Amino acid sequence: MGVLSYFKISKPEKSESSKEKAPAAPNSVVENVSPRHGYSDPSPTASSRQSLSSNNRLDDIRHQVILNYLWQKQRGLMWIMDNSGQHEGVMVRKDRTEYLCRPPALASSTFGRAMKIMNVSAAMTINSTVVQPFLTRSPDALDVPLTNGLRVQILPTLEDLPRARRAHYAAFIAREALLVVWEDDPTLLFDRAKAIEDGLLQTIWNATEHEKTETQPRAQVRELDEESGQSIVEERPIMYLNTFMVSCSICLLACIMGLGYAQLAIEVVVLNHWISLFYLIVTPIYSFFSLFFTNVVIGVLMQCFGPIQQLNRNTKFFSAKAPPRLLTTTLPHVTIQCPVYKEGLAAVIAPTISSIKKAISTYELQGGSANLFINDDGLQLLDEASRQQRIDFYADHGFGWTARPPNGQNGYERKGKFKKASNMNYGLALSNSIEEKLQEIERPATWTQVDEVAAFESCMSDVLDENPEAWAEGNIRIGDYILLIDSDTQVPEDCLLDAASEMEQSPDVGIIQFSSAVMQVSHNFFENGITFFTNLIYSAIRYGVANGGVAAFVGHNAILRWAAIQEIAFEDEEGHERFWSESCVSEDFDMALRLQLKHYTIRMAAWAGDGF
Repeated sequence: MGVLSYFKISKPEKSESSKEKAPAAPNSVVENVSPRHGYSDPSPTASSRQSLSSNNRLDDIRHQVILNYLWQKQRGLMWIMDNSGQHEGVMVRKDRTEYLCRPPALASSTFGRAMKIMNVSAAMTINSTVVQPFLTRSPDALDVPLTNGLRVQILPTLEDLPRARRAHYAAFIAREALLVVWEDDPTLLFDRAKAIEDGLLQTIWNATEHEKTETQPRAQVRELDEESGQSIVEERPIMYLNTFMVSCSICLLACIMGLGYAQLAIEVVVLNHWISLFYLIVTPIYSFFSLFFTNVVIGVLMQCFGPIQQLNRNTKFFSAKAPPRLLTTTLPHVTIQCPVYKEGLAAVIAPTISSIKKAISTYELQGGSANLFINDDGLQLLDEASRQQRIDFYADHGFGWTARPPNGQNGYERKGKFKKASNMNYGLALSNSIEEKLQEIERPATWTQVDEVAAFESCMSDVLDENPEAWAEGNIRIGDYILLIDSDTQVPEDCLLDAASEMEQSPDVGIIQFSSAVMQVSHNFFENGITFFTNLIYSAIRYGVANGGVAAFVGHNAILRWAAIQEIAFEDEEGHERFWSESCVSEDFDMALRLQLKHYTIRMAAWAGDGF
């Protein structure tokens, strides 16, 4: 009798209905759109069946243990009042088609069907005396405030749960007086649920104490515009310290060259070496290369003995402090665009997705909306097993992606040296094609978000039919701003609202480049060396931009204004619209130049610290 015998796993009944895919419900965020790709799922060989059977049994135990743990916590804290399984309990996803539930009847309930449509990893309900007062106190409210300005959505009934904003990871149900919490990692579900309940208690307690102690409202010290009601944007001066440093560098270069010319004159007059005058021919080349070194000397001296207060000020090209956050009820939509190739799914892409989902969740709890847009340039090049693993991963996390055909397939050419620019152009072109079809649809006064999602799915299907070589799935629409990242990026959890606020308050800014740091893993000699070098480069860039220099756009960890990118779009030699240049290796430098020619500003932001 082994350890495995203590866990009684009931085998699910194999029926035709269980094999049917759950119908896609309309959602405020487009998810689970049918992908368009021509291949079949790989099946295990006979030699691997024994290994798969053992792995499946261990997987059953793992899911059963976490389910029992959550069920025990739910009952121990008295978060459940009805044990019949009508709409209260715990669910844990075993695979993409099967959920384990406590009570077992929960699987066929309205709550269970909704969670299957949302395709969450784990979910639980909370029915407690802490939750109920928030719903009974304000029956017409659309959300419940938490600490730090976060707000959790309120839905009328459990039937509306499939249309919930998934990035909230929670929703209050008004009719049933429940709080539903879900999580991508089942081991973190209880911690999230407990944090929300503690936040509710803290919010109502602080509000009560505030009403007792505050007899008069505090005066607003923020100056507001009379027409818009928004905060008046601070004036950002232009710093001229960089101009002074360049002038000193030129003077130093002139002195150095003057010493050389003096020695040259002595040789000509005293030694009659007239051939030395040929040295004057290389003067332009000598000046060009020497100016960099004189600029470095002046820069080092200025950092040692010059002013540094400009590093803590907001100027035209530099943001040292985060802007005032937007006070509007509707925040701009942000799209996080991430081009990938064949990077490792578990080692590289998964940590990036986890970081991005935390940022999206925070932004949506603050009232905004965001979506993740993956341009996977290696998906159609992978073997079937790896390809299906990536597609399942994308579907489980509920974000959109595009994939273009391999180079040379049916005459298709992947242009560019490193292919990043053409990869992003391909994804943006598919998104724009869908938008063009959506603009042709007439929207009556009764048009709802459900109708918008249905229209998007229909237009996306039409675009993929017109481009059979293209693969795409999920929400690939572009918002007001694009946060461009790499596949190995970590972002601050609370950065999207500040970034969107600064872009909204500075309509002349086309790109905000964030100062970045290095995420170390092994901390060995070579990694420490690269880290030191990268930090040195970014510290020099920050100092130069704070002094009045133009900010550099390095191609990642930057937020771009989508309207500005569309304004500088051009047509290539084949007549196709392009946003990124595919004819050079520095598409980011080309993008920055074209934006500045249209009088847009490139700015560097250091208020995020080393978060990026």
